[in-house]
Amino acid sequence: MTEHLIEYVARDRTGITAVVTTTGVIDVDVVIENIRSGHSGYFVAADSWKRAPVRSMSFIGGTYLFANWDGSKRNMLHDLAFRTPTRAVQTPPARESWFARLVAALSGRRALPDGRHLQH
Repeated sequence: MTEHLIEYVARDRTGITAVVTTTGVIDVDVVIENIRSGHSGYFVAADSWKRAPVRSMSFIGGTYLFANWDGSKRNMLHDLAFRTPTRAVQTPPARESWFARLVAALSGRRALPDGRHLQH
């Protein structure tokens, strides 16, 4: 039986869709079939000396992959999922309120185009 080290998993809203091993990317259905048939074993390197086996678990809606290495009963394969890249969002500067503009006008301050005020 060949063994594969899972480095990452790909997932969407429905769950894990593929696993990334040291040898390539494998569809989750193929991984489940390989585990069930006994042709291949999959594991996760929980740390430098301990390996956690990946199991195929059945439930009412189908089958999924499961691995846990800290005893919490949580499916820790999701911890290996690719993170969605984040991007910075530029927010427009807040407009000055009508009251602040009125006070500036009454106090003799004039607004510059960039929002700063000049004192007279």
